[in-house]
Order: sequence, then structure tokens, then C-alpha cells
Amino acid sequence: MTNSAYTLDDTGARARYQSLWEHARGIFASLRYAEAASSVFGLKPKICFHEDEAALLLHLKGGGKLRHVVIPPFTQYSALLLLNPPPAHLIHRQKTPLDELLKSAEQISNRADLLVTMDDPRTAQWRGWEVKPLFTYLIHLPADPDDWSSGARRTWRSNTSDYTIRENSELAGEVIDLCRMSYQRHGRKLPASPTALETLVREMGDWGRVFVAERNGITEAGAIILHDEHTAHYWIAGSIPGPSMTVLLGEILPLLSESGISVFDFVGANTPSIAEFKRSFAPALTQYYHLRRRPRIHFGR
Repeated sequence: MTNSAYTLDDTGARARYQSLWEHARGIFASLRYAEAASSVFGLKPKICFHEDEAALLLHLKGGGKLRHVVIPPFTQYSALLLLNPPPAHLIHRQKTPLDELLKSAEQISNRADLLVTMDDPRTAQWRGWEVKPLFTYLIHLPADPDDWSSGARRTWRSNTSDYTIRENSELAGEVIDLCRMSYQRHGRKLPASPTALETLVREMGDWGRVFVAERNGITEAGAIILHDEHTAHYWIAGSIPGPSMTVLLGEILPLLSESGISVFDFVGANTPSIAEFKRSFAPALTQYYHLRRRPRIHFGR
């Protein structure tokens, strides 16, 4: 039985969701992130449950017929909590917790976008959702620079003494500006305003770590790492062309590992040149999915 959707003001629903999250984890599925993103981007979160084994937190934009389940800017994964992978026979019968959660999302809005990690996306496909595969790179920490490509290893070792690496949350604005310029070089616009992103970083508190690489007093690379104390995400990052980002990553990966982080997620490997840069650090290619639902168009006779 699938329950109704709950707002974040419902203390019982929050406690129930938090209990699931403690087992499944994921920074983008955390209540802290949901509250911060909803506040910054003007969204209305709702939580759907399937018994006590699964939950889906949806970000809603608009109202009435224009209501849409959206993926907030700079959100790598949607907030889907599944404690156990369903057995194949339940997938084939369309009787899984994910079936029930997607049914709840369908009842809330006929327009929806979700980014999810799962081994088997047929559940969504059989329900009429569009399913598009996407990819990211993961590094299991601690990382060994000897495993990197020869170019990345050479760049890091020959340039690291030229840079000063600093961690300081007050430098978030500089990193966001570098990210904006990186988007511009690829002919794209930053998906959110710099002011909104600075507020989001601030709201995430100590779950957002800000690192920069400086040379001769100039910030050449920066990365804001979002983490849940287990997995870290290369969340908001940018650099001027040159060796600075290779140096920065080479220095912060050990720092993350020393603080207890076990996995580093590069947040996407879907643009050729960017994917090639990330590949040079010897990560593992991992797949996830964009689930998309749109209203069906019915033509009159």
C-alpha cells in the first residue's frame, strides 16, 4: 500500500524518511539538501512512501496543470531511497516498491523528470516513462596517482609546487565564478544564478567543502565538494585552462580520504572532452538513468 504524499512540515513523515535515509544515504536525498534546494529555487518538496522500505522525495514546481516534478539545478541524483533491490519476479509482475512510488509521482503530476541510480530501469520503461542512460565516473578512495594516465600524473607532479591549495568556505563565490566561465567556454549558461548557488552552498554547511588552487595570488581552479561523510561529489567546479584543476584534484583526493570519504563521484561523464579529463584519474565508469514522463497527446477525430 502506497501512502499519500507528505510535506516536509510533517514531523512524522520527516522521521520516517530520515530513518530510511540513514540506511540508504546519499547527499542529494538528504532532508538538508531538500530544504536548501526548495528554499533557494522556490520548489515544493513532497515525500511518497511505500510501506517502510522505500521513499521518493519529489521537487515540485508550479501549480495546477502546470505542476511539474523537476530536478533542481546542480542536483546529480533524485531523492530515491530503496533499501533492497527487488527480485526479478516482482519486477516482471510490476509489483515493486519503485512501481508504487512512480505511481504516486504520476498521480501528483503528468510531467516529471528524475535522475536515478538503479541496475534495472525496466520498471519505469514498462510504466511508459522515457528512459535515457547517463554515465558518471567514480573513484574508490584512497586513490593511487600511479594508476592515473601518464599525462595527468606528469602534470600533477611537475606543477604542484607552483600552487597553494586552500580550503575556505568563504571562497565559494570565486569557485562559482570559475564554474560560470567554464560553462561559457562550452557555449552554455550556468543553470542557476551565482547568488542562488552561493546561498545553496551556505545552507549545506559543513557538508559542502570549498577548495581552491592559487598561483601567484590568483585563484586558477576551484571545486565545491558536496558529501554525506561517505560519498563526495565534484559538485560545482571550474578553472582557467591549464594544469590547475589536475593539481587541485591531486591534492584534495587524499584530504577527502583522510576525512573518511570512501567514494568520489565526478558528477557526470557525458561530455566528451570533460569525460576524457576525468578518465585520466583512473575512475570506474558507472551508469545511471534519466526518467522522463510527459503527458500523452490525444488527437481528435
